[in-house]
Amino acid sequence: MASKFVFLRREQDALQFSERHIIPSSYISYLQTHLKYMSNQNNIVDDNNTRVEDYMTTTTVTMNFKNSVLDVAKRMLAENISSISITDDEGEIIGILTERDRIKIVANELAPGGISAMSLMSFPTVNVKKNAPIEEAAKIMATKKLRHLIVEDTYGKDVVGIITATDLARYLKEKSSMGEVPPASEAWEVFF
Repeated sequence: MASKFVFLRREQDALQFSERHIIPSSYISYLQTHLKYMSNQNNIVDDNNTRVEDYMTTTTVTMNFKNSVLDVAKRMLAENISSISITDDEGEIIGILTERDRIKIVANELAPGGISAMSLMSFPTVNVKKNAPIEEAAKIMATKKLRHLIVEDTYGKDVVGIITATDLARYLKEKSSMGEVPPASEAWEVFF
């Protein structure tokens, strides 16, 4: 029992860490592996019951493509978020700017005030439908090496939110606390 308590404490630490830091792609692979494992187990709740909409963030922060990367970074800091959806003049999402994109500016020693969001954003966006199984979001993230997916309504017409690797970590944490995910403490080592 003591080891399980330690494991759960380490999960909490990892989740808190993942909310403040960039999540490594190896962790996305971990999420995909365990979601696949869960769907193959007879004693585990059918994963098809858990949808993207159950864990997505419904408020999507957006900024116009003409804004500078500095303005976007300030907004991300103020909102305590790891990405911002970039829109065109009509308000349609055309790309996404993430913490990883901002690192490119620092690494290349560029002034973020003189660079537009459009020149740095990732595009086109990769989307997932809100009623898709959460495992589908994990698969997309793992295969495309992404940490953020734009969530569309069932018909693919409107953006209704965003789902991130942190949301998938929260999902796994909740399943693990119910005993539905096998303990794999080695996977959390990537955070420490």
